[in-house]
Amino acid sequence: MEIKKVFEIDRGDIVSIVGSGGKTTLMFLLAREVSCNNKVLVTTTTKIYVPHINQFDFICCNTGKYTLYNNLKCNGIYVYGSFVNNERKLIGIEPYILEKQLKYFDYVFVEADGSKKKPIKGWKANEPVILNNTSKTIGIVPIDVLGKIVNEDNVHGLEEFMSITGSNLGDIINEHHIISLVFNKKGLFKNSRGQRILFINRLDKDRDIFTSQKLIQNISKVNRGYIYKIISGSLKEGYLK
Repeated sequence: MEIKKVFEIDRGDIVSIVGSGGKTTLMFLLAREVSCNNKVLVTTTTKIYVPHINQFDFICCNTGKYTLYNNLKCNGIYVYGSFVNNERKLIGIEPYILEKQLKYFDYVFVEADGSKKKPIKGWKANEPVILNNTSKTIGIVPIDVLGKIVNEDNVHGLEEFMSITGSNLGDIINEHHIISLVFNKKGLFKNSRGQRILFINRLDKDRDIFTSQKLIQNISKVNRGYIYKIISGSLKEGYLK
Protein backbone atom coordinates (compact mmCIF):
# COMPACT_ATOMS: atom_id res chain seq x y z
CA MET A 1 0.00 0.00 0.00
CA GLU A 2 1.38 3.40 -0.99
CA ILE A 3 0.06 5.86 1.56
CA LYS A 4 1.08 8.86 -0.54
CA LYS A 5 -1.20 7.69 -3.37
CA VAL A 6 -4.18 7.29 -1.04
CA PHE A 7 -3.64 10.82 0.33
CA GLU A 8 -2.66 12.13 -3.12
CA ILE A 9 0.60 13.62 -1.89
CA ASP A 10 2.61 15.23 -4.69
CA ARG A 11 6.15 16.53 -4.94
CA GLY A 12 6.14 20.13 -3.74
CA ASP A 13 3.27 19.62 -1.29
CA ILE A 14 3.32 21.26 2.12
CA VAL A 15 1.08 19.11 4.31
CA SER A 16 -0.27 20.26 7.67
CA ILE A 17 -1.72 17.54 9.92
CA VAL A 18 -4.30 18.32 12.63
CA GLY A 19 -6.71 16.50 14.92
CA SER A 20 -6.00 13.54 17.18
CA GLY A 21 -5.28 9.85 17.05
CA GLY A 22 -2.37 9.36 14.66
CA LYS A 23 -0.85 12.67 13.56
CA THR A 24 2.79 11.83 14.30
CA THR A 25 2.50 8.27 13.03
CA LEU A 26 0.98 9.39 9.72
CA MET A 27 3.52 12.17 9.32
CA PHE A 28 6.53 9.86 9.59
CA LEU A 29 4.95 7.11 7.46
CA LEU A 30 4.37 9.60 4.66
CA ALA A 31 7.83 11.09 5.08
CA ARG A 32 9.55 7.71 4.88
CA GLU A 33 7.59 6.71 1.82
CA VAL A 34 8.54 9.80 -0.20
CA SER A 35 12.12 10.13 1.09
CA CYS A 36 13.70 7.92 -1.58
CA ASN A 37 15.36 10.35 -4.03
CA ASN A 38 13.78 13.32 -2.26
CA LYS A 39 14.70 15.75 0.46
CA VAL A 40 11.89 15.75 3.02
CA LEU A 41 11.26 18.09 5.94
CA VAL A 42 9.34 16.89 9.01
CA THR A 43 8.60 19.53 11.60
CA THR A 44 6.00 21.01 13.93
CA THR A 45 4.44 24.34 14.81
CA THR A 46 3.50 22.94 18.24
CA LYS A 47 5.60 20.18 19.83
CA ILE A 48 6.20 16.48 19.36
CA TYR A 49 8.25 13.88 21.18
CA VAL A 50 11.77 13.61 19.82
CA PRO A 51 11.51 10.92 17.13
CA HIS A 52 13.36 7.63 17.30
CA ILE A 53 16.68 7.57 15.50
CA ASN A 54 15.24 5.12 12.96
CA GLN A 55 12.61 7.68 11.91
CA PHE A 56 14.93 10.30 10.41
CA ASP A 57 18.24 10.85 8.67
CA PHE A 58 19.12 14.33 9.96
CA ILE A 59 17.88 16.38 12.91
CA CYS A 60 18.44 20.02 13.79
CA CYS A 61 17.21 21.57 17.05
CA ASN A 62 18.85 24.95 16.59
CA THR A 63 17.32 27.61 14.33
CA GLY A 64 20.76 29.10 13.79
CA LYS A 65 21.98 25.94 12.05
CA TYR A 66 19.14 25.42 9.55
CA THR A 67 21.18 26.96 6.74
CA LEU A 68 23.78 24.19 7.11
CA TYR A 69 21.16 21.46 6.64
CA ASN A 70 19.21 23.38 4.00
CA ASN A 71 22.27 23.37 1.77
CA LEU A 72 23.03 19.66 2.10
CA LYS A 73 22.47 17.75 -1.15
CA CYS A 74 21.65 14.49 0.64
CA ASN A 75 18.15 13.07 0.24
CA GLY A 76 16.28 11.72 3.25
CA ILE A 77 14.20 12.89 6.19
CA TYR A 78 15.22 16.10 7.95
CA VAL A 79 13.60 16.89 11.31
CA TYR A 80 13.64 20.55 12.39
CA GLY A 81 12.70 22.05 15.73
CA SER A 82 13.66 25.00 17.92
CA PHE A 83 14.95 23.04 20.92
CA VAL A 84 14.23 19.99 23.08
CA ASN A 85 12.58 20.62 26.44
CA ASN A 86 12.99 18.64 29.67
CA GLU A 87 10.13 16.31 28.67
CA ARG A 88 12.11 15.23 25.59
CA LYS A 89 9.72 17.11 23.36
CA LEU A 90 10.85 18.88 20.22
CA ILE A 91 9.51 22.42 20.38
CA GLY A 92 8.09 23.80 17.18
CA ILE A 93 9.22 26.62 14.95
CA GLU A 94 7.60 30.01 14.53
CA PRO A 95 5.83 30.11 11.15
CA TYR A 96 7.80 33.12 9.86
CA ILE A 97 11.04 31.21 10.47
CA LEU A 98 9.76 27.90 9.14
CA GLU A 99 8.46 29.42 5.92
CA LYS A 100 12.01 30.48 5.00
CA GLN A 101 13.19 26.85 5.06
CA LEU A 102 10.52 25.31 2.83
CA LYS A 103 12.12 26.02 -0.57
CA TYR A 104 15.01 23.69 0.22
CA PHE A 105 12.78 20.59 0.42
CA ASP A 106 10.80 18.48 -2.05
CA TYR A 107 8.12 17.56 0.50
CA VAL A 108 7.18 19.18 3.82
CA PHE A 109 5.10 17.58 6.59
CA VAL A 110 4.04 19.69 9.56
CA GLU A 111 2.33 18.51 12.74
CA ALA A 112 0.28 21.65 13.28
CA ASP A 113 -1.84 20.61 16.25
CA GLY A 114 -1.56 19.03 19.69
CA SER A 115 -4.00 16.85 21.59
CA LYS A 116 -2.04 15.74 24.70
CA LYS A 117 -2.58 12.11 23.61
CA LYS A 118 -6.32 12.40 24.25
CA PRO A 119 -8.77 10.80 21.79
CA ILE A 120 -10.36 14.05 20.64
CA LYS A 121 -10.12 17.79 21.14
CA GLY A 122 -11.55 21.26 20.86
CA TRP A 123 -9.49 24.17 19.57
CA LYS A 124 -8.44 27.24 21.51
CA ALA A 125 -8.17 30.64 19.84
CA ASN A 126 -4.49 30.16 18.93
CA GLU A 127 -4.91 26.63 17.53
CA PRO A 128 -3.99 25.11 15.15
CA VAL A 129 -0.93 26.86 13.73
CA ILE A 130 -1.05 26.22 9.97
CA LEU A 131 1.44 27.66 7.50
CA ASN A 132 0.15 30.02 4.83
CA ASN A 133 1.93 27.88 2.21
CA THR A 134 0.02 24.70 3.13
CA SER A 135 -1.29 22.86 0.07
CA LYS A 136 -3.10 20.05 1.92
CA THR A 137 -4.59 19.93 5.42
CA ILE A 138 -5.18 16.43 6.79
CA GLY A 139 -7.62 16.26 9.70
CA ILE A 140 -7.61 13.04 11.75
CA VAL A 141 -10.48 11.65 13.82
CA PRO A 142 -10.17 8.22 15.53
CA ILE A 143 -13.33 6.11 15.12
CA ASP A 144 -12.88 4.62 18.59
CA VAL A 145 -13.75 7.97 20.18
CA LEU A 146 -17.41 7.19 19.53
CA GLY A 147 -19.00 5.95 22.73
CA LYS A 148 -16.50 7.67 25.02
CA ILE A 149 -17.64 10.16 27.65
CA VAL A 150 -17.25 13.90 27.23
CA ASN A 151 -14.87 14.64 30.10
CA GLU A 152 -11.33 15.80 30.86
CA ASP A 153 -9.90 12.29 30.44
CA ASN A 154 -11.06 11.97 26.85
CA VAL A 155 -11.17 15.52 25.52
CA HIS A 156 -8.34 18.02 25.18
CA GLY A 157 -9.82 21.51 25.22
CA LEU A 158 -13.02 20.33 26.88
CA GLU A 159 -14.84 23.67 27.00
CA GLU A 160 -14.06 24.37 23.35
CA PHE A 161 -15.17 20.88 22.32
CA MET A 162 -18.52 21.27 24.08
CA SER A 163 -19.04 24.66 22.46
CA ILE A 164 -18.24 23.35 18.96
CA THR A 165 -20.32 20.17 19.21
CA GLY A 166 -23.17 21.34 21.44
CA SER A 167 -22.34 18.56 23.89
CA ASN A 168 -22.39 18.64 27.67
CA LEU A 169 -20.13 17.22 30.34
CA GLY A 170 -20.92 13.53 30.77
CA ASP A 171 -22.52 13.07 27.33
CA ILE A 172 -21.57 10.08 25.19
CA ILE A 173 -19.67 11.16 22.07
CA ASN A 174 -21.80 10.30 19.04
CA GLU A 175 -21.86 10.68 15.28
CA HIS A 176 -23.58 14.07 15.48
CA HIS A 177 -20.70 15.41 17.60
CA ILE A 178 -18.11 14.20 15.07
CA ILE A 179 -19.97 15.73 12.13
CA SER A 180 -20.23 19.03 14.02
CA LEU A 181 -16.51 18.86 14.76
CA VAL A 182 -15.68 18.31 11.09
CA PHE A 183 -17.80 21.12 9.66
CA ASN A 184 -17.83 23.78 12.37
CA LYS A 185 -15.66 26.77 11.37
CA LYS A 186 -13.95 26.49 14.78
CA GLY A 187 -13.55 22.73 14.50
CA LEU A 188 -11.20 20.21 12.88
CA PHE A 189 -10.41 22.27 9.79
CA LYS A 190 -10.14 25.63 11.53
CA ASN A 191 -7.45 27.75 9.81
CA SER A 192 -7.06 25.04 7.15
CA ARG A 193 -5.51 25.82 3.79
CA GLY A 194 -5.41 23.96 0.50
CA GLN A 195 -7.30 20.72 0.01
CA ARG A 196 -9.01 19.38 3.13
CA ILE A 197 -8.57 15.64 3.62
CA LEU A 198 -10.47 13.85 6.40
CA PHE A 199 -8.85 10.69 7.75
CA ILE A 200 -10.90 8.42 10.01
CA ASN A 201 -8.31 6.28 11.79
CA ARG A 202 -8.26 3.19 14.05
CA LEU A 203 -10.67 0.93 12.17
CA ASP A 204 -9.42 -2.16 13.95
CA LYS A 205 -12.60 -4.25 14.14
CA ASP A 206 -15.54 -5.18 11.89
CA ARG A 207 -17.79 -3.02 14.06
CA ASP A 208 -15.48 -0.05 13.53
CA ILE A 209 -15.61 -0.55 9.76
CA PHE A 210 -19.41 -0.58 9.74
CA THR A 211 -19.55 2.47 12.02
CA SER A 212 -17.08 4.39 9.86
CA GLN A 213 -18.99 3.60 6.66
CA LYS A 214 -22.16 5.01 8.20
CA LEU A 215 -20.29 8.08 9.45
CA ILE A 216 -18.71 8.69 6.04
CA GLN A 217 -22.08 8.39 4.31
CA ASN A 218 -23.60 11.01 6.61
CA ILE A 219 -20.60 13.33 6.28
CA SER A 220 -20.80 13.02 2.49
CA LYS A 221 -24.47 14.01 2.52
CA VAL A 222 -23.63 17.46 3.93
CA ASN A 223 -20.15 17.92 2.48
CA ARG A 224 -20.90 20.04 -0.63
CA GLY A 225 -17.25 20.20 -1.63
CA TYR A 226 -15.85 21.39 1.70
CA ILE A 227 -13.81 18.23 2.17
CA TYR A 228 -11.77 17.19 -0.86
CA LYS A 229 -11.38 13.55 0.13
CA ILE A 230 -12.42 11.19 2.95
CA ILE A 231 -10.12 8.30 3.84
CA SER A 232 -10.68 5.58 6.42
CA GLY A 233 -8.44 2.83 7.72
CA SER A 234 -5.97 1.86 10.39
CA LEU A 235 -2.38 3.00 10.53
CA LYS A 236 -1.77 0.28 13.12
CA GLU A 237 -3.11 -2.48 10.90
CA GLY A 238 -1.67 -0.96 7.74
CA TYR A 239 -4.69 -0.50 5.53
CA LEU A 240 -6.47 2.51 4.05
CA LYS A 241 -9.34 3.06 1.66
